[in-house]
Amino acid sequence: MTDQTGRPEQYADSAQRYRLEQRIATGGMGVVWRATDTRLNRPVAVKVLKHEFADDPQFRTRFDTEARNAAALQHPGIAGVFDYSSDPDGADAPYLVMELVEGQPLSTLLAQARDSGRTLDPEVVRDLVTQTADALAVAHRAGIVHRDVKPANLLITPDRRVKVTDFGIARAADDAQITRTGAVMGTPQYLSPEQARGNPAVPASDVYALGVVAFECLVGRRPFEAETPVATALAHLQQPVPDLPEDLPADLRAIVTRSLAKEPSERYADGAVLAAALRGEDVAPPVVAPAPEDDATAVLPSTPAQPSIPVVAPAPAAPTPRLDRAEAYRGEPAPEERKSRAWIAAVLLVLVLVAAALAAVALLTGDDEDDPAADDRPSRTASRTSEATTEETSSEPTSTAPTTTAPEMVTIDESDYVGRPVSEVERELQLLGLAPRLIEDANPGDQDEDDVLSVNPTGELEVGSAVDVHYWGAPPATTPTTETTAPTDSTTTETGTTESTEGGEG
Repeated sequence: MTDQTGRPEQYADSAQRYRLEQRIATGGMGVVWRATDTRLNRPVAVKVLKHEFADDPQFRTRFDTEARNAAALQHPGIAGVFDYSSDPDGADAPYLVMELVEGQPLSTLLAQARDSGRTLDPEVVRDLVTQTADALAVAHRAGIVHRDVKPANLLITPDRRVKVTDFGIARAADDAQITRTGAVMGTPQYLSPEQARGNPAVPASDVYALGVVAFECLVGRRPFEAETPVATALAHLQQPVPDLPEDLPADLRAIVTRSLAKEPSERYADGAVLAAALRGEDVAPPVVAPAPEDDATAVLPSTPAQPSIPVVAPAPAAPTPRLDRAEAYRGEPAPEERKSRAWIAAVLLVLVLVAAALAAVALLTGDDEDDPAADDRPSRTASRTSEATTEETSSEPTSTAPTTTAPEMVTIDESDYVGRPVSEVERELQLLGLAPRLIEDANPGDQDEDDVLSVNPTGELEVGSAVDVHYWGAPPATTPTTETTAPTDSTTTETGTTESTEGGEG
C-alpha cells in the first residue's frame, strides 16, 4: 500500500498496527514519528529506536521493565505511554507508543529566543519549572528517575502546559551499557555530577538537570559548556555555579543555585520538594533516599522532610501568557507582538504622510524636506517590518512538530548494516529519515543473496540524504558439465552444414 504521496506506507511493527506518517524529530536514540494506531484509529507518537538496541538482550529486558513502569505514571504533566514493542526475537526495532502532544519542545523555543536576543520572563520560568517538578515528583515517588531531563524532553503545549517525555528509556539504555556513538545516555550539558562520576542517578539528579534547564531559560545559555562532552562533564564536577543576574527575583536565584549544588544532599531531595520551594512553601533540608542496591527499579522510601506536598499540576494564579506573546519574554518583543507593532507603525506612517502631503498641497509649498519624521520613519518602519517577517517565518509555533533552525543529522555506521538483509536495512534507513537507493551487485557465487555488502556515505548525514545500499544479487546458475562422445541427432559444422548421424557421412 502507498500513502497520499504515492510512497509505500511505513509501519513501526510487522503487524502493521502503527502506521508512521510524519517524522517529528531525530535524536541519538532514534526517530519520533507522528503516527496512527490503525486498530483504535487515533493519532499517536511513536519513537522508533535504533536497530542496535534490538540486538542487545539486556537492553530489551530493561526496556520492557521501564516501559511498563513509565506506562503506569499518570499525571497531566507526563506524556502517556500507550504501548511498546515486546518482540523477544528482535524482528521489530524497539519502539515506544506515546501520547501525541500538540506543541513544541522547550529546546526549540529557547533557540528561537536566543536568535532574537531574548530570555524567558522569570515568572514564566518559575511556572514551567514548577510544572516539570510536579511531574517528576510523581515518577520519583514511584521509584523512577528520569535521568535525561533536558529542554528537548519537555514539550510545551500552545496553552503553556508542560509534558515530560522519555521516561525510562535512558535508564534502560544506560543499564545495557550501550556506548556507541550517539547512544550514550544522559546529555552532558545537563548531566549531574554524580552521573558524571559514574554513580547511580537519584531523584536529586533530576533536580540538578532541571536546575540547568532553569538557568538556561533565565540567562540564555547553560551554566557549564565546553568543547567536548568529557570536558563538559568535568565542568559539572569542578567548576562553581556561575552567578545569576542580580535583576532576577532573589528567591528564584536561590532556588536555581541550590538545585545546582555539587552534592545531591545539598539540593532539593526530589521534584516534590523543588516544586514546594518554587511555590514559596517552607521546606526542610532535603534528605536523599538511598539508591537501590540492585539494578531493578525500586520504590524509594518516603522521608519525614516531605510528608504532604501535593503533586497535582498547579492551577496558575494568573493568566499564563503563551510563549509566542511578548509578556512571556524579557528584552525584545515576541514575534507576534513585533508583527502587530510593525503593522500599526506602518499604518500610522501612511496616515502621517498622507496628511503631510495634503497640508503641503493646501499651503502650495510642496517641500517636505524639513520634516525629519518623513525622512526617518520610513527606514525604521521598513527595518522593523523586515524583522517581523523574519521572525514570523521562524518563530510561529506549529501544532504538529517542533521546528529546527539547523538540519537534523543522523549517524550511520556501515558495520551496523553489512551482512544484513537488504529489505531490513532499507526499512531502517527510511525510519531514520534517509533515502536508501538499492544497488544490486553481481554475486561471485559464495555470497548470500540479498545480503548488504556496503553502505555509502556513512558518518554524520543530514536527514533526507540519499544512501547507496549495495547488496548481493542471486548467485550465478551452475550448469552441469558432461562429455559428449558422439552426436545423437545432428551437429552443425563450423561451415554451417549439418551432418546426419543416422545416414553416415555424405
